[in-house]
Amino acid sequence: MFIMKKITKTNDIKTNTPIRVYKKGYGYSLLTLIENNDLFLICKSPDDFFNHIQENETVECYIWPYPDGSYDFTTTVLGKISSPFPILLLQHTDSIIYNPSRQCLKAKVTIPFTFFTFSINTNKSFSSEDIQWHKGTILELTDREAVLHTATKLEHFVKGHLHLDTKDVDITAKVTGINSTHYDISFVGLDDTDRIAILDYIFTVYRE
Repeated sequence: MFIMKKITKTNDIKTNTPIRVYKKGYGYSLLTLIENNDLFLICKSPDDFFNHIQENETVECYIWPYPDGSYDFTTTVLGKISSPFPILLLQHTDSIIYNPSRQCLKAKVTIPFTFFTFSINTNKSFSSEDIQWHKGTILELTDREAVLHTATKLEHFVKGHLHLDTKDVDITAKVTGINSTHYDISFVGLDDTDRIAILDYIFTVYRE
């Protein structure tokens, strides 16, 4: 697993690093660093954020290294390039703060969730013949936990498929809280690829 080296200034950021940005009045977006030179950070931007942001505006930036933590910094948009794809030029800074616990984005969503339940005391392996599938809806989502609405009475754990726009993510989660038909579930053993897919989905729906 790739582990990011310590960052003390934006010149240290490696190409292809995802940079999550926040702009008041817009919300969050996800940039990708495609080149880092002595003058500025060159980042590929989604179309909607590119059209919203203006030169000389400031943005709050977050880099989330594996397995935890966050590098946070504020910078200024120095320029915009529209071709061959939307590009933002960000100002360098050496004012970077490392936080051991990253900011956790939570999105209000309505995502179908097909799952089965099992107990921590289950000793046998699962087969398609003895699994009883249930349906529910994810109402809140982060890359670590969710709120699940279902009429099914849940046991200690749930396992199922989270249906995102472009990807299905296999989820195993522990039930950590109950409020009527709403269950707090905490993801267990989620790999980095699926975690990134969930974060990318959250960024597509998380707007002010």
